[in-house]
Amino acid sequence: MPIYLKFGGRFMILVVAMLFTAIAVNLFIECSIGSDTLTVLLDGLHKSTGMSVGLTSFFVNIVFLAAGLLLNRKSIGFSSIIYSFFVGPLINLIHPIIANMELSDLSLFIKIAIVIMANFCYSVTYVLLMRFGNGMYAIDAILRYAESKFGLRYDIGRIGVDAIFLSIGFLFGGVVGIGTVIAFALTGPGTMLLEKILFTPEAS
Repeated sequence: MPIYLKFGGRFMILVVAMLFTAIAVNLFIECSIGSDTLTVLLDGLHKSTGMSVGLTSFFVNIVFLAAGLLLNRKSIGFSSIIYSFFVGPLINLIHPIIANMELSDLSLFIKIAIVIMANFCYSVTYVLLMRFGNGMYAIDAILRYAESKFGLRYDIGRIGVDAIFLSIGFLFGGVVGIGTVIAFALTGPGTMLLEKILFTPEAS
Protein backbone atom coordinates (compact mmCIF):
# COMPACT_ATOMS: atom_id res chain seq x y z
CA MET A 1 0.00 0.00 0.00
CA PRO A 2 1.39 3.47 -0.92
CA ILE A 3 2.54 5.40 2.13
CA TYR A 4 0.20 8.34 1.44
CA LEU A 5 -2.83 6.00 1.46
CA LYS A 6 -1.65 4.38 4.69
CA PHE A 7 -1.12 7.79 6.30
CA GLY A 8 -4.49 9.02 4.99
CA GLY A 9 -6.26 6.02 6.47
CA ARG A 10 -4.62 6.53 9.85
CA PHE A 11 -5.47 10.22 9.74
CA MET A 12 -9.15 9.51 9.07
CA ILE A 13 -9.25 7.03 11.95
CA LEU A 14 -7.67 9.68 14.16
CA VAL A 15 -10.35 12.19 13.12
CA VAL A 16 -13.05 9.64 14.01
CA ALA A 17 -11.39 9.06 17.40
CA MET A 18 -11.31 12.80 18.10
CA LEU A 19 -14.97 13.13 17.13
CA PHE A 20 -15.90 10.40 19.60
CA THR A 21 -13.91 12.22 22.29
CA ALA A 22 -15.66 15.51 21.50
CA ILE A 23 -19.07 13.84 21.68
CA ALA A 24 -18.21 12.15 24.99
CA VAL A 25 -16.95 15.35 26.66
CA ASN A 26 -20.05 17.28 25.64
CA LEU A 27 -22.44 14.51 26.72
CA PHE A 28 -20.78 14.29 30.12
CA ILE A 29 -20.86 18.04 30.73
CA GLU A 30 -24.39 18.65 29.44
CA CYS A 31 -25.84 15.83 31.56
CA SER A 32 -24.36 17.48 34.69
CA ILE A 33 -24.23 14.32 36.79
CA GLY A 34 -20.44 13.94 36.84
CA SER A 35 -17.89 12.73 34.33
CA ASP A 36 -14.48 11.15 33.93
CA THR A 37 -11.62 12.82 35.80
CA LEU A 38 -10.14 14.75 32.87
CA THR A 39 -13.56 16.13 31.88
CA VAL A 40 -14.15 17.15 35.51
CA LEU A 41 -10.89 19.12 35.27
CA LEU A 42 -11.92 20.71 31.95
CA ASP A 43 -15.39 21.52 33.33
CA GLY A 44 -13.92 23.14 36.44
CA LEU A 45 -11.40 25.23 34.49
CA HIS A 46 -14.12 26.21 32.02
CA LYS A 47 -16.37 27.44 34.83
CA SER A 48 -13.63 29.24 36.73
CA THR A 49 -11.98 30.96 33.75
CA GLY A 50 -14.95 31.55 31.47
CA MET A 51 -13.13 29.92 28.55
CA SER A 52 -14.99 27.42 26.41
CA VAL A 53 -14.47 23.75 27.23
CA GLY A 54 -12.77 23.26 23.87
CA LEU A 55 -10.30 26.08 24.46
CA THR A 56 -9.62 24.80 27.96
CA SER A 57 -8.99 21.35 26.50
CA PHE A 58 -6.64 22.84 23.94
CA PHE A 59 -4.46 24.57 26.54
CA VAL A 60 -4.42 21.55 28.87
CA ASN A 61 -3.46 19.21 26.02
CA ILE A 62 -0.71 21.54 24.81
CA VAL A 63 0.79 21.62 28.31
CA PHE A 64 0.72 17.81 28.45
CA LEU A 65 2.16 17.56 24.94
CA ALA A 66 5.04 19.90 25.81
CA ALA A 67 5.79 17.85 28.92
CA GLY A 68 5.58 14.63 26.91
CA LEU A 69 7.99 15.96 24.28
CA LEU A 70 10.39 17.10 26.98
CA LEU A 71 10.34 13.89 29.01
CA ASN A 72 9.56 11.10 26.54
CA ARG A 73 9.93 12.38 22.99
CA LYS A 74 10.23 8.90 21.44
CA SER A 75 6.70 8.02 22.55
CA ILE A 76 5.15 11.09 20.92
CA GLY A 77 4.04 10.65 17.31
CA PHE A 78 1.86 12.44 14.78
CA SER A 79 -1.32 11.08 16.44
CA SER A 80 -0.24 12.58 19.78
CA ILE A 81 0.36 15.98 18.18
CA ILE A 82 -2.74 16.12 15.99
CA TYR A 83 -4.96 14.94 18.86
CA SER A 84 -3.54 17.56 21.23
CA PHE A 85 -4.07 20.43 18.78
CA PHE A 86 -7.44 19.55 17.28
CA VAL A 87 -9.59 17.73 19.83
CA GLY A 88 -10.34 21.04 21.60
CA PRO A 89 -11.70 22.78 18.49
CA LEU A 90 -13.79 19.67 17.75
CA ILE A 91 -15.26 19.82 21.26
CA ASN A 92 -16.35 23.40 20.54
CA LEU A 93 -17.68 22.41 17.11
CA ILE A 94 -19.86 19.63 18.54
CA HIS A 95 -20.99 21.63 21.59
CA PRO A 96 -23.90 23.62 20.08
CA ILE A 97 -25.47 20.44 18.71
CA ILE A 98 -25.46 18.66 22.06
CA ALA A 99 -26.26 21.80 24.08
CA ASN A 100 -29.45 22.24 22.03
CA MET A 101 -30.63 18.81 23.17
CA GLU A 102 -31.09 20.24 26.72
CA LEU A 103 -29.89 17.04 28.35
CA SER A 104 -29.92 18.60 31.82
CA ASP A 105 -33.73 18.62 31.73
CA LEU A 106 -34.01 14.87 31.22
CA SER A 107 -34.73 12.32 33.94
CA LEU A 108 -31.85 10.86 35.94
CA PHE A 109 -32.39 7.44 34.38
CA ILE A 110 -31.99 8.82 30.86
CA LYS A 111 -28.95 10.86 31.91
CA ILE A 112 -27.31 7.71 33.27
CA ALA A 113 -27.99 5.95 29.95
CA ILE A 114 -26.42 8.90 28.09
CA VAL A 115 -23.36 8.88 30.37
CA ILE A 116 -22.93 5.16 29.69
CA MET A 117 -23.04 6.01 25.97
CA ALA A 118 -20.40 8.70 26.56
CA ASN A 119 -18.18 6.07 28.17
CA PHE A 120 -18.68 3.89 25.10
CA CYS A 121 -17.50 6.82 22.96
CA TYR A 122 -14.36 7.08 25.07
CA SER A 123 -13.76 3.35 24.74
CA VAL A 124 -14.01 3.63 20.95
CA THR A 125 -11.49 6.48 21.05
CA TYR A 126 -9.00 4.55 23.16
CA VAL A 127 -9.26 1.40 21.03
CA LEU A 128 -8.78 3.33 17.78
CA LEU A 129 -5.78 5.23 19.14
CA MET A 130 -4.20 2.09 20.56
CA ARG A 131 -4.70 0.11 17.35
CA PHE A 132 -4.12 2.71 14.66
CA GLY A 133 -2.50 5.71 16.29
CA ASN A 134 1.13 6.73 15.95
CA GLY A 135 2.41 7.83 19.35
CA MET A 136 0.97 7.75 22.85
CA TYR A 137 -1.47 10.19 24.35
CA ALA A 138 0.78 12.77 26.03
CA ILE A 139 -0.32 11.90 29.59
CA ASP A 140 0.55 8.24 29.00
CA ALA A 141 3.95 9.24 27.61
CA ILE A 142 4.64 11.19 30.81
CA LEU A 143 3.53 8.28 32.99
CA ARG A 144 5.69 5.83 31.04
CA TYR A 145 8.66 8.15 31.58
CA ALA A 146 7.97 8.21 35.33
CA GLU A 147 7.74 4.42 35.29
CA SER A 148 11.11 3.97 33.58
CA LYS A 149 12.90 6.77 35.44
CA PHE A 150 11.54 6.43 38.98
CA GLY A 151 9.98 2.95 39.05
CA LEU A 152 6.49 4.38 39.54
CA ARG A 153 4.12 1.76 38.18
CA TYR A 154 1.93 3.02 35.36
CA ASP A 155 -1.34 1.98 37.02
CA ILE A 156 -0.39 3.70 40.28
CA GLY A 157 0.66 6.81 38.39
CA ARG A 158 -2.62 6.80 36.49
CA ILE A 159 -4.60 6.64 39.73
CA GLY A 160 -2.56 9.54 41.09
CA VAL A 161 -3.12 11.63 37.96
CA ASP A 162 -6.85 10.89 38.04
CA ALA A 163 -6.98 11.93 41.70
CA ILE A 164 -5.24 15.22 40.88
CA PHE A 165 -7.56 15.94 37.94
CA LEU A 166 -10.61 15.12 40.02
CA SER A 167 -9.53 17.23 43.00
CA ILE A 168 -8.54 20.30 40.97
CA GLY A 169 -11.62 20.07 38.77
CA PHE A 170 -13.93 19.73 41.76
CA LEU A 171 -12.29 22.67 43.57
CA PHE A 172 -12.81 24.86 40.49
CA GLY A 173 -16.45 23.89 40.10
CA GLY A 174 -16.41 20.75 37.97
CA VAL A 175 -19.35 18.40 38.57
CA VAL A 176 -18.56 15.16 40.40
CA GLY A 177 -21.35 12.64 40.80
CA ILE A 178 -22.79 9.34 39.68
CA GLY A 179 -21.41 9.93 36.20
CA THR A 180 -17.91 9.97 37.67
CA VAL A 181 -18.53 6.62 39.37
CA ILE A 182 -19.84 5.20 36.09
CA ALA A 183 -16.75 6.48 34.25
CA PHE A 184 -14.43 4.85 36.81
CA ALA A 185 -16.34 1.58 36.56
CA LEU A 186 -16.88 1.31 32.81
CA THR A 187 -14.15 3.06 30.82
CA GLY A 188 -11.34 0.54 31.41
CA PRO A 189 -13.38 -2.66 31.17
CA GLY A 190 -15.39 -1.22 28.27
CA THR A 191 -12.23 -0.44 26.34
CA MET A 192 -10.83 -3.94 26.84
CA LEU A 193 -14.15 -5.56 25.90
CA LEU A 194 -14.53 -3.45 22.77
CA GLU A 195 -10.97 -4.23 21.69
CA LYS A 196 -11.61 -7.94 22.21
CA ILE A 197 -14.85 -7.84 20.21
CA LEU A 198 -13.43 -5.83 17.31
CA PHE A 199 -9.92 -7.23 16.99
CA THR A 200 -9.81 -10.76 18.38
CA PRO A 201 -9.60 -13.18 15.43
CA GLU A 202 -12.38 -15.75 15.25
CA ALA A 203 -11.31 -19.24 16.10
CA SER A 204 -11.12 -21.39 13.01
